[in-house]
Amino acid sequence: MPDLASLRPGDPERVREYQLTGRLGEGGQGTVFLGMSPTGTRVAIKLLRADLAQDEDALERFVREVSTTQRVAPFCTAAVIDTGVEQHRPYIVSEYIDGPTLNAVVAAEGPREGSALHRLAIGTVTALVAIHQAGIVHRDFKPSNVLLASDGPRVIDFGIAKALDQTSTLTAAAIGTPSYMTPEQLAGENAGPPADMFAWGCTMVFAATGQPPFGTDSLPAIFNRIMNMEPDLRAIADPALRDLVGQCLSKDAGRRPTAGEALLRLLGHVGAPGARPDTPGGILAEGSAAAARPASPQAGPGDPQLRQAVPAQTSPHPLEGAARRGRRVQLAIGAGLAVTLVTAAGVALVLRGTAPDRVVSPQATGTRQTTPSPGSTPTPTPTVPVLPHATRTIKLPGSSITLHESDDDAIKLSSYDTEGSDNLYVRKPGTSDFIENGAYFQYAVNASGTQALATDRVYDDGYSVVSVVGRQPGSAKKIKVAKAPVYSFEPQWSPDGTRGLTTLYEVGEDPVEKGGYTFKRYGYAVIDIARKKARVVRLRTEDESVGGYFWRRDGQAIGTWVLTDDTHYIRFYDLQGAVLHTLPDVGVPLSREGEDISPSGTSLVTYCRGNVEEICVWSTDADAKARIRFQFETGGFIGWYDDQHLAGWRRNGGGYEAVVIDFQGQVKRVLAVVADAKEYEKQPMRFSRGS
Repeated sequence: MPDLASLRPGDPERVREYQLTGRLGEGGQGTVFLGMSPTGTRVAIKLLRADLAQDEDALERFVREVSTTQRVAPFCTAAVIDTGVEQHRPYIVSEYIDGPTLNAVVAAEGPREGSALHRLAIGTVTALVAIHQAGIVHRDFKPSNVLLASDGPRVIDFGIAKALDQTSTLTAAAIGTPSYMTPEQLAGENAGPPADMFAWGCTMVFAATGQPPFGTDSLPAIFNRIMNMEPDLRAIADPALRDLVGQCLSKDAGRRPTAGEALLRLLGHVGAPGARPDTPGGILAEGSAAAARPASPQAGPGDPQLRQAVPAQTSPHPLEGAARRGRRVQLAIGAGLAVTLVTAAGVALVLRGTAPDRVVSPQATGTRQTTPSPGSTPTPTPTVPVLPHATRTIKLPGSSITLHESDDDAIKLSSYDTEGSDNLYVRKPGTSDFIENGAYFQYAVNASGTQALATDRVYDDGYSVVSVVGRQPGSAKKIKVAKAPVYSFEPQWSPDGTRGLTTLYEVGEDPVEKGGYTFKRYGYAVIDIARKKARVVRLRTEDESVGGYFWRRDGQAIGTWVLTDDTHYIRFYDLQGAVLHTLPDVGVPLSREGEDISPSGTSLVTYCRGNVEEICVWSTDADAKARIRFQFETGGFIGWYDDQHLAGWRRNGGGYEAVVIDFQGQVKRVLAVVADAKEYEKQPMRFSRGS
């Protein structure tokens, strides 16, 4: 375990739901604590300095920027779990890595060499591939941000420097570490992914020598060497690795290899850009030779040559393991970089690139027209999954609805109502049968189809109740949520199925319409499924929020649509009600219960800005323009069928039909048909990913 110190007087005991147990370190940006999640998992919590935050807008911008790190694939990095603000201080919760920093290991044990250096190079550059593929630049890559865990190196603190730099009122501290800064940074230019490759090269030199390549003395001397001097790389014994590091340390950012190209060269891919023709095996061959080199007859357990030749006792990094065993490594490379490595055990590690922005012509008849974003490289159109054909029809009781289903459908109808929430029918688990149920208003099935969240019609001691309903009759567990006149509606499951969410409304008598009611937004309730407890979060806000609250796809935030005279946006809150970030000006909502966000959480669908006859698909990173736009007239949006298809209702003669469409607006499947248009208008239907 890294050095752990006791909490000091004045240190917080908790950050939101995380209990702090000790200090892991402190730096210019803030303090890192060891913490415990509510489930008992150890986490690392970085609490930034209070004096870095000067206004609420800056805090929101910082949290919005740093929350993008949660989409980085967790292999070879410490996964970011949560971000937010606690008592005006931003915090970042990440996976706890039990291991020392590269800085500490080199100081204690000396420089790395041979297979140890090869493993370090492969693991850290793989982390940079994942970080860059998520559209993030580390900007502070250095030995102290590399942890040497038992299962290989892990890179930490990615994206924080950029978040500080882009949030002007938050940054009063220097961004970057002098010995690992790039010529372009010193020249006042923006630091992109090539800056990370320069810092990676510096880190490899440090690992091999114990010193960064441009020294550690005075700042003027360091900066002069970075700008004008060539580094001494003679300590890196392997010529292929030495060449790669040398190219990464080029003064010209355009001459540095990308992280993906560096990874290919580390794996010995002959066609990798910059690979030396006289070393077809590249660095991988040298590493494999080191692993296969026989030990001397006199070698014993403590012999250095044997320690270098025998694989570590802990599980190897999957890339390094595949290389050591000599298995074929399959790589498919495009502008978006897709790297698939298949080991003998059948484990596949996949890095997927992001397709470029594209605009689909409304007149398209099967050909997708792709327009790359400025500065991007054209990427092959991603494979669109083939939809299953309907294998059965189901006539729903009490209605004119006919379903057209397949067992392989990504979504299925789980409940419907024939009289606008007065006559609920729910699906019998694992069957095609729907049974009338008078106990509940609304009914939402989880992704596995094993449980449902239902809002009860009968209140308990003046409290609205949500039931967790199992597959077996009589298995429902009732949970008191909020006391009247506050009531729960629109139940939803968290993405991991461990929590529920309901939107709370304060209900009153309508002063105008006799016998009528008014509904005022109150907040939301987060339900702990295992503990059968609900936590009510009241939001006092002037926002003109509409519709229900919904989960962000990582399950760490709650979103809602906010409509103003000038714009529409989604605002995200943490689980305690603090504002985290917004997705600004992304069009008009198709739905207001969260179905706008794709299953993977990477895309958002709306009506396009200023044109409700056109549908736009946006990145959830709040890009400035829609990635895709197409025409489709819908009478009601159901949600995403999968990441490449949408589901919605459209007029069909005198009735409606639910259809699946692709990103050209072409109908690919019919899911359901309602013969009577008037019946459709009073029949709420809920499709779920569980059956």
